Amino acid sequence: MDNLSNDTHPHWCLRGPDCAGRNDLHLSRLVDTAVRGDEVIQARLGLWRMEVGPTPPSGLLLELSAGAEVDRWPLDLAQSRALAYLSQRLVRRLGPTALRVA
Repeated sequence: MDNLSNDTHPHWCLRGPDCAGRNDLHLSRLVDTAVRGDEVIQARLGLWRMEVGPTPPSGLLLELSAGAEVDRWPLDLAQSRALAYLSQRLVRRLGPTALRVA
């Protein structure tokens, strides 16, 4: 890992075992999305980038877990942008009471 320059890593990369060499996956810290902490399904969100080709694919990393079951889904940049736009649009349809935090 020390043999890679800082230019090789995105500024948000954790520089852990997932990015120890060329053609590997860079991951950011995952951010919890739970408001109360008592949700059955926990959701966390982060960034990813794969070092392949002249334009590395990148986007959001969605992690969903229920107990010990953990699934990670890398969404490409186009999907990530669409998800951000569509989720805001859909949440607005729920009305102002859905936005209140307990």
